Amino acid sequence: MRVQAIIGILALWVCTAALPLFAAGTTGTSGATFLELGIGSRPQGMGQAFTAETNDVNLLYYNPAGLGTLRYPFLSLQHQELLLDSRLENVSIAYPLLGGYIAASNSIFWVPTFDEVNIDGYDTGDVSYYNGALTVGYGYNLGFMYLGGSMKYIYQHIGPKTYHGFGMDIGILKGLRLFTPFEAPTQNLHVGLSILNLGPDIVGEFPLPRTIRLGVSYKLTNWFGLNLDMLESIIDFSDLYDFTYGFNESFRMNLGIEFSYLDIISIRAGYRFNDVSTTSFSYYTLGLGFNYVVGNVTFTVDAAYSDAGQFDPSYSFNVTFKLIPKVVTLQDRMDAEGHYRRGIRNYVAGDIDSALTEFRTTKDINPYHKNINKRIDDLEELQRLILENKKIEEKEHHEEGQSLERNPQTEDYE
Repeated sequence: MRVQAIIGILALWVCTAALPLFAAGTTGTSGATFLELGIGSRPQGMGQAFTAETNDVNLLYYNPAGLGTLRYPFLSLQHQELLLDSRLENVSIAYPLLGGYIAASNSIFWVPTFDEVNIDGYDTGDVSYYNGALTVGYGYNLGFMYLGGSMKYIYQHIGPKTYHGFGMDIGILKGLRLFTPFEAPTQNLHVGLSILNLGPDIVGEFPLPRTIRLGVSYKLTNWFGLNLDMLESIIDFSDLYDFTYGFNESFRMNLGIEFSYLDIISIRAGYRFNDVSTTSFSYYTLGLGFNYVVGNVTFTVDAAYSDAGQFDPSYSFNVTFKLIPKVVTLQDRMDAEGHYRRGIRNYVAGDIDSALTEFRTTKDINPYHKNINKRIDDLEELQRLILENKKIEEKEHHEEGQSLERNPQTEDYE
């Protein structure tokens, strides 16, 4: 008798127990838990506190609304070393479409082929095991906020059996300006909310690892950012019930920071609280990034280290290619920001023409400046309306003059 069931259980254990990268409240209670593995070495280095981050293709996995903040096409390749020689591979791509950004990605979690042993202890062949998710998402800038969603096709192969499933993610993201005495992005505070892995159960009995993520990202300066994520499992009603009683198995919190020097080198660190329900275990992450420009292509190499306590640590490596029509230096961004602020002051003063000139100069220096295209479009439309209104007033004045000529008023004299 073959012990297929035992092998299947072992493989599932490798998937669900490999590192405390999986949500504590979902381990052993949901299917396709590999969906909770962190994608992207930059998010990994920041403790996966990424729900409210901006301008990164990996937002497809944390909050698809963040795709609306992308400013140029991306191609990302990731390799991650996990427990017991298990591995995670990911390829992601993003490209502008209809005023927003569309992204597609394929993730595969797999373990090397292992032996199948029957009940008598004899080797009866090899067993392959892998899980994957093909995801397509879209994010759009509505002006006052970002909105996004994604669909995913899930496939799991365990020995001779293959399972299929479908899921979806939805998210919103809001950018704000919070006071800081330092030079910082125009919108230096972002708040994001996403609901991940909504969909039917796998094989009709294993629910997806449904999760609510609420995140905040604050850029104190152009070179330092702080992120905080709060996560709650929503596999069943009891998860929400548990949350009302405090910091326990279904509630987690991730904290991440990032230092950047001239957009050349980035140093990251993160801490994940309450990641394993049985021991209330928390652990840290570290990350390093390096940017290099060749022509109009930026190469970014990221690496991350994740402590796992009683398990072996994990290592993640990421190479990202950004197709940038114009490479913008730090000085360019500072000059563009100065013109942008002058444009705002001119607009407030009612000088639309000067404000529009400043905004166009901003775009010439830094075409990726946040919301600059919308600012220019809005002022061009306002300028057009003012011109039309002026023409209407001139026409009415002209018609009024003609009417007076046809019907002169008479005056009485004593």
